[in-house]
Amino acid sequence: MSRIFDMSDEDLNRLRTNALRYLDDPKRSAEAQLKLDEIESELKRRYLPGMIQTFLNAYPEGFHDRQQIVVERDYKLAARNLCLELLGEEQFSVLLKNQDWAELYARAKRLINMTNLMQPSFEKPRLLDALQDPAKGPKFFTALYEVLWGGEEFNERFQHYCDTLEELDLFKWTYATYFVFLADSKYGMFVKPEMLKKSLEKSRYPLTYESAPTAALYKDILKFCHWLKLNIAELEPRDLIDVHSFMWHMAPTGKWEE
Repeated sequence: MSRIFDMSDEDLNRLRTNALRYLDDPKRSAEAQLKLDEIESELKRRYLPGMIQTFLNAYPEGFHDRQQIVVERDYKLAARNLCLELLGEEQFSVLLKNQDWAELYARAKRLINMTNLMQPSFEKPRLLDALQDPAKGPKFFTALYEVLWGGEEFNERFQHYCDTLEELDLFKWTYATYFVFLADSKYGMFVKPEMLKKSLEKSRYPLTYESAPTAALYKDILKFCHWLKLNIAELEPRDLIDVHSFMWHMAPTGKWEE
């Protein structure tokens, strides 16, 4: 078992192909079936069924486990509640109308620093520098208001927001999705590239990641997130905050990677 445990997926698939050749051999079929069962067990451990089990090993009551709530949910929920308080539709509209960029910056900074989702040594400073820039801040906050509270269909709003981020040299998934994640439980998934890619791989979900944020790809990412929510139903996820926590469980090394 230790040899199988250390094998790559490619090597496991090659071993499985070899074992399949002996299923019809009366002398070796039993051995081949044992090997196939061993391979399937290892693949399940690595992928979604195994991820569900290791989650339950850590949190026996799933997403309602007190430890899970304290470690992963409470701070995200607190940030979401504060976002709705500081950048809710009515307050945001008034600040935008009054062009109170300093106050908008102060509120955004508070929200950015409230979580560890963005990398602290370069992602946060780069974003904060842009928001404080008189040539960039107003454009950003205008686009942010529209993506959060505008009247157009969400995909159109999100694409316009991405276009603005590209113009401001902030064309990253982390910047495109951070405030959306905090403000909206339906469309709010924070996209960290490596975490997403590894989650897709472990879920065996057919979606190709691209580094450029677009509304079309974000729509497909959200479909994956809702698919994942259904497929981890035994853990009783409540919303996309819980789905995000499970993705982090599947791919913890992706939290601060590009």
